[in-house]
Amino acid sequence: MGNEAPSPNTLLTRSTLTTGTIWFLLVVLAITPLFPLSNFVGHPHWAQIRWIPFQDFSLSWNKLLDVIGNTLWFLVFGYLLHYQLHWDSRSRWTIARIIAIAGGLSLSAELFQVFCHNRIPSITDVACNIFGAGLGGYAAEKHPATTAIEPCQLGG
Repeated sequence: MGNEAPSPNTLLTRSTLTTGTIWFLLVVLAITPLFPLSNFVGHPHWAQIRWIPFQDFSLSWNKLLDVIGNTLWFLVFGYLLHYQLHWDSRSRWTIARIIAIAGGLSLSAELFQVFCHNRIPSITDVACNIFGAGLGGYAAEKHPATTAIEPCQLGG
């Protein structure tokens, strides 16, 4: 009677996330950087692209926040994507797929910015996004969430 271990009733071990919820969060994380859409003008600004990563980089607050923000944003993306791609395995291929998906998504977002006013497409952003996604995938592999992820059942 007194030797029974208490059942874990904590929020982190008992709460569940559906795969549908995680996919929704991934889509939100993917499209939010495109806003505001009012900057889209339809003609390209190829001269605005910063092709060389960290070119003219200075430790100003704006650039530092941009680098840290991009890295952290895609760290969350990579962490969540790890559970959608291969959450029950410790495969290095999962991290490679996360990096490839984040790279494609990041390049697409930067290409969209080529056609926007008040936006400066930069390979620095792509590098930070890929690094953040890879770091997020690695963190998900080394430190898995204590929250259960259940498959989303459609139609009952």
